[in-house]
Amino acid sequence: MRPSPDTLPRSARRGAFIAVALLALALSACAPSLTVDVGGSVRVTASATSSGLLTVHVPAARRGAIEVQDVDGRYFKIPPGHFPPPGACRIWYPHQPPGQQPPPGACRELERRVPAGAYLVYG
Repeated sequence: MRPSPDTLPRSARRGAFIAVALLALALSACAPSLTVDVGGSVRVTASATSSGLLTVHVPAARRGAIEVQDVDGRYFKIPPGHFPPPGACRIWYPHQPPGQQPPPGACRELERRVPAGAYLVYG
């Protein structure tokens, strides 16, 4: 039988909190840089493949829009209703409105069709 959190000594609760915080910090080094913005959106940094393809990975813990830092240093948003489904991709033009973006599709097919200045968003 596990003790309830209320019956654990304060030092044990604090130690558990520190252990979880350190684990989260260690795991964050393995993922793209993420910071939660005040407005509820998640800020992600795009990456480039060796062939120059600009990619964005939608975080698993997605609550609101994601903000992506463009190659010119500005940020653009991808609203949650426009994320590709898990396992699918979407070509995203950073300076076009969300309603004018191409539809999601198979990643293998879209990887070959991403034009310069656009991003491949992985769901």
